Amino acid sequence: MVGGILALVLLYVVVVLLYASGGRIERASVASGGSGQPLVLTLTPADVDGAASHLTLRITPGPDLGSYSSDQFSMDETVHVLVTGTDGSRTITYGADEVVGAETVTLTLDGFIEQWPFDRYTTDTMIVPLREAADGEGVPIPYELAVDGRVPGWNVTAQAVELPAMATEDGLITTLGVQFTITRAASTIAFGVVLLTLMVIAPVLVLTAAITVYRGRRKIEATMLGWFGAMLFATIPLRNFLPGSPPIGSWVDYLIVLWVIAALIAGLVIFILAWLRSGPAGVAAAESASGAHVQGDRSDADAGSDGGADS
Repeated sequence: MVGGILALVLLYVVVVLLYASGGRIERASVASGGSGQPLVLTLTPADVDGAASHLTLRITPGPDLGSYSSDQFSMDETVHVLVTGTDGSRTITYGADEVVGAETVTLTLDGFIEQWPFDRYTTDTMIVPLREAADGEGVPIPYELAVDGRVPGWNVTAQAVELPAMATEDGLITTLGVQFTITRAASTIAFGVVLLTLMVIAPVLVLTAAITVYRGRRKIEATMLGWFGAMLFATIPLRNFLPGSPPIGSWVDYLIVLWVIAALIAGLVIFILAWLRSGPAGVAAAESASGAHVQGDRSDADAGSDGGADS
């Protein structure tokens, strides 16, 4: 008993520590090269939606706006930030003398949520700030990409990708990209495993009770049907409570949830068979045994009363 309590406390501490230490993205940065101070673009993953295969990414210019800003609040000339990997390429425009701010884009992920909780997602994005040349064409400017932030429940790894360089007035500018690799945090996996374990324990208890009654080792109690039904109807809410909400038809349903429901119904069937097998004779025997027990209690009580009177 003490060992079980200690194991439960240890499991609680492990899950909490995993949650507290997970989700942090180790800050990383890469520069394009070129002369002059680079424009820093900070990339912050804000949310991961495995069901929709989307990564919400916040792009924030700064803290250093580079040589193309004289006040570090706005750009001296119009700058367009090209972002790929979204639902089609997207361009963020920062007009001249306009205060720059954070913009949010949605990147498309490559992965399968059906493999929950061991699903893995990847996405590549190319991000390039461009200024307008005299002929209207976009020309890359020196810049730096920095990745930072925290996504609770997920492990996000960012790896810089360097693409072919372009010769500009600011020198040779390397086009930069980032590859994101996303997996579920250990705390999320632990949470899911604990919840699934509890789901498995429920049919084990139901089958144990049902088989014990069927073998005649315990008296049939019709009220147990309510307990069996509660176990059965609690399965779906527990399944929907799994972190990340894996869709119906995921591997976890075929490996665990389906068989939990089947085992619960099997326990219910076994109990009903035991109840039917007892029949009227079984009911009469149970009532007779109950009556005899009550009569015995009354006799003991009467004997006690007589003894008290004699004394």
